[in-house]
Amino acid sequence: MLDPDVLCGLDASARLKRGFDQMTEVLALTLGPTQGTILSKHETHPQPEVLTDAATIARRILALPDRVEDVGAMLARNLVWRIYLKVGDGCATAAVLAQAILAHAHRMKAAGANPMALRRGIDRAAAAAIDALREMSRPVKDQLDLAKVTQTILNDANLSRVMVDIFAHLGSDAYVSIEDYMAPYLERRFYEGGRWMGRLASPYLVTDPAKRRAALSDCLVVLYAGDVAELDDLRPALELAAAMESKCLALVANEIKDVALTALIMNHRQGRLKVIAAELREGESKRKTDYEDLAVLTGAQVLLPETGQRLRHLEPGDVGHSPRVEADSDELIVVGSGRQQVSGQIELLHARLDHLSPDDEEIDHLRLRVARLGGQVAKLMIGAYTEAERNTLKQKAEKALHALPIALREGWVPGGGVAYLNCIPAVLDVKAHNSEAMGVQALARALEEPFRRIATNAGAAAPGALMAQMQKRGMGYGYDAVKRKVVSMEKDGVLDATGVLIEALQTAVSGAVMALTTETIVLKSNPQTSIEP
Repeated sequence: MLDPDVLCGLDASARLKRGFDQMTEVLALTLGPTQGTILSKHETHPQPEVLTDAATIARRILALPDRVEDVGAMLARNLVWRIYLKVGDGCATAAVLAQAILAHAHRMKAAGANPMALRRGIDRAAAAAIDALREMSRPVKDQLDLAKVTQTILNDANLSRVMVDIFAHLGSDAYVSIEDYMAPYLERRFYEGGRWMGRLASPYLVTDPAKRRAALSDCLVVLYAGDVAELDDLRPALELAAAMESKCLALVANEIKDVALTALIMNHRQGRLKVIAAELREGESKRKTDYEDLAVLTGAQVLLPETGQRLRHLEPGDVGHSPRVEADSDELIVVGSGRQQVSGQIELLHARLDHLSPDDEEIDHLRLRVARLGGQVAKLMIGAYTEAERNTLKQKAEKALHALPIALREGWVPGGGVAYLNCIPAVLDVKAHNSEAMGVQALARALEEPFRRIATNAGAAAPGALMAQMQKRGMGYGYDAVKRKVVSMEKDGVLDATGVLIEALQTAVSGAVMALTTETIVLKSNPQTSIEP
């Protein structure tokens, strides 16, 4: 006799599908510009959390009461979170597509179709749809195109304006940190050069009292991955600066203190040598790469005390240069000196990024390194009176930070589900037979569902009639869910990032076919509930 915690056959697949549907049905309410709102109640918070982002909603749902249905729900939760980590947007779209693919394929399976042949047909149809998306994709050629894509992603005119300004200035490799404010505020700051988490060693080195900031131009740069405390440690750097007839020195170390710091302050205040003494604040592993990037950017050699390289043994060849260095109590900004090594380092970092999975913890730090080496760093400052409003703005901003670089690299297609509708003829051209042909049909029908759901969420009574109107007017026409009418999607500014739609389709297919072909479920006696999907 089988263990009661092992389920097989039709009962397992049917209950798994019910859980999958329960999760995706909630997420589907958020698809489109007239999205629904989900309230999430926390035991530790008196007020419910207002949610409109599918990925956040999925993350808040930790388990369903039925253990078997919960397996399906957690499968849907995982696929939504995977696409969020990779592209930021398209989470509700992926959920709707996955639910539709599974629904059509499940009916065909119940009618006798072979599950593995269905899967092959779905995979072949998805490949044809992706090829069609790439063929219809058009580049983001100017700031107007970028603004249309951004507004489609965010549905927030003010935040879209700021995000467009950031990416129009910095390009697809931009790295943007977000800073919260307790009152309504929306602004951005660009950094001329790379930004490091660091601090000025002493307020006595400040050159701009109003901003409490030190800024120097045409600096010699010395990098020491250790602590600087004694005058003997510092003397070679001061002598080299005097010999080179430089009036500015930027010393970056782990910690600068005691007699050494006093000597730097005295030189600075007496005007003999203008100084920025900055301490890096990251943890040991990240601090190592911080020094590495500073060295590439300035041409300085990093002196490592653990290998016997002491600051008191500084040589002229160890010293680098920067056109401008700034520091305050929170950050260090260094402008590169235009060395060719920078482009080589960026290529190496890009190569490492290309081989990482979307959920790898190293991705964010590598993107920061690429951006600061290329001078593509900004800070987005957003605020609101309430925590709920701040969280909503932050969720929107994070979505755009993921999706806009993809749009800049891979282009745009008509939004509102129209691009998927335009793929259907290419899917139906796929030659297949028997159960495999049924898989092709399942995907072709599922490609209608994002549009149908957007229209339904907007209150449209007959999505099928709208599709007929759009077909008569041409491929570029769709339903504007805000204006409640059929329009030219390009002229109306409803554009989706091609790469996001491709990733949503691929992720949806992966999740749906996994649910479709699962015949056995093993339930653990005491499963752990995970906050992370």
